[in-house]
Amino acid sequence: MIQGDKVLKKLERKVQKSNADALLVNDALTIEYLTNFYSQGAFLLISKNENPFYFVDSMNASLAKKNLKHTKVSCIVAQGAVINALMLFLSDKKVKTLAFNDRDVSAREYEMFLQMNPKMKLTKIICNMMVSDFIDEIREIKTREEIALIRQAAKKTVQIWKEVKKKIKPGLSEKQIAAMIDLAICRRGYKNSFPTIVAVGKNTAYPHAVPTEKKFKKNEHVLADFGIIFKGYCSDLTRTLYNGKMNPQIEVFKKNVLSAQKKAIESIKPGVSLAGVSKKISLFFKDKKLGNYVLHGLGHGVGRNVHEAPFWSQNCCKCFKKGMIITIEPGLYKKNLGGVREEDMVLVTDTGCEVLTK
Repeated sequence: MIQGDKVLKKLERKVQKSNADALLVNDALTIEYLTNFYSQGAFLLISKNENPFYFVDSMNASLAKKNLKHTKVSCIVAQGAVINALMLFLSDKKVKTLAFNDRDVSAREYEMFLQMNPKMKLTKIICNMMVSDFIDEIREIKTREEIALIRQAAKKTVQIWKEVKKKIKPGLSEKQIAAMIDLAICRRGYKNSFPTIVAVGKNTAYPHAVPTEKKFKKNEHVLADFGIIFKGYCSDLTRTLYNGKMNPQIEVFKKNVLSAQKKAIESIKPGVSLAGVSKKISLFFKDKKLGNYVLHGLGHGVGRNVHEAPFWSQNCCKCFKKGMIITIEPGLYKKNLGGVREEDMVLVTDTGCEVLTK
């Protein structure tokens, strides 16, 4: 287990200090992070006075028991719906206050909790802190083991791009280029961390463009945004490739995007606020009369999820901490012309940051 035991202990201590009787975790990736076992539809209950309980359906019970047998987590197999088994358990244990992550519990599940246990109080706050914020705070600082895996994921992603970009040529469609990237990922035995984005020419004006039959032409540019999952950890990389003579406005975009990214990288170190760096880059683009072409924030955390805390914007109240792994992805976009985005992953170190996707 990467660090599940340590994190479970932190969560248990948090529950013990709180007014809640138990904490419910039902996001599959967070549960995998805590137990090293992935199963859709499972629940993890962290109790104040007992070891954690893992609720799973009968179809995945054998695998769950096998993977959890060397942990202190007890496996409870539901004979019917997993949520019904959980509700019955909460009732039997006389749980009066249940803490939960409001981002992960659906409206339907919330209503079921209230209907099946009307006397039970639901809270999304534990020890004066949002449950979601507390879990994010734990996950956004990576351990040495996690850093090693993400470093490998980043390295392999760069290798895939180096291989594929040699094959990109005029006449290929966005779908064909995306398929080349996906095939290179699949051939190595990995999965995509998100659906591959490929756009050419004017379509690059859309940050999350869906690949079409539009073909790459001479004197156009192509934008590719993709990532892999390596041993449970994600990567995220964006590159903009040019063929022939570059459009003068796109050339201006490219020059300033790369300058902005360099400034951001040089600004990162522990204790510096994410909002401060974000504002600095925003002012840089405004000074260059390019502020109207910015459509998104500067980056996000990467780990078990390809998009996770911290989310980098001018409204973010967090500071950089050693062990954070984030993307830096400034972009400029103009409708009917195109866009440029360059995205790299960086690790926050003692004195600055290390680019993982060189």
